[in-house]
Amino acid sequence: MRKKTAFLLFILFANLLFLGSALYATDQKSQPNSGNQEQIISEQDYLKLIKLFIEKYKNIYPLDPFLVLSIIKAESSFKKYEISSSGAAGPVQLMPFTAREMGMRVFSPYYYQVALDERGISANYYKKADETMGKISFKNSSEENEKLSVQVRLYKEIGSWHEAQAKSLFQRYKEELLSKVINKTDEELMDIDQRFIVPLAIDVCVKILANNAKKLNGDKREIASSYNAGLGAVINSGGIPFLKQTVVFQNRVIKFYREYIEGEESFSNP
Repeated sequence: MRKKTAFLLFILFANLLFLGSALYATDQKSQPNSGNQEQIISEQDYLKLIKLFIEKYKNIYPLDPFLVLSIIKAESSFKKYEISSSGAAGPVQLMPFTAREMGMRVFSPYYYQVALDERGISANYYKKADETMGKISFKNSSEENEKLSVQVRLYKEIGSWHEAQAKSLFQRYKEELLSKVINKTDEELMDIDQRFIVPLAIDVCVKILANNAKKLNGDKREIASSYNAGLGAVINSGGIPFLKQTVVFQNRVIKFYREYIEGEESFSNP
């Protein structure tokens, strides 16, 4: 049954993969075959693929190809085998649950969910520490403040322990995933983790961005923020969420976007 499913998936995306492979096969062949050799694909070839999928999803929202290119550059610098400390993977840095929702096959060992749970537990204890810290006041007796201080230290210690567990499991996931996908062909990746198949990854990225852009009226900073923090976070905050990681990310995207627009002619005449 598993082989049959893989075969059907391969047939479904065969044309897609052929188009994508044709765009960067020359670059791949020119690279030496070393153990951890990153497959180099030019920005121009990424742009060609992006335009292909923008055309596919134009009825959802007609995205700016240079915005999509900028987002991918900010996410991975176009590195096919990029894996983040939390498990986002591939050139467009898809989290496992996002990729699965989009119909992709993803490497999902049991301990990855344990890592997510540990991170959530850690965050809850740190939140309790902050809330308890806020209760310390000069209006309290010294004994009351001492008890609260002890609770704060305890919550932080428990939160730190769970955080360490999460980091260890995420690192295990990163190392095991990389060992499974490095230097595999796209056909092999179909049955391992499809986030590393460049054309499929860009397809999913463009589809996500098109749907987000439609709901955000095309605002470039908000579109970039939604890819980092999630569409819900942007909508709930009424704009760019006040999260350091997201603020930094969307600033990088806009910086890259402006650079691409200024050098647009070089893409037309590489």
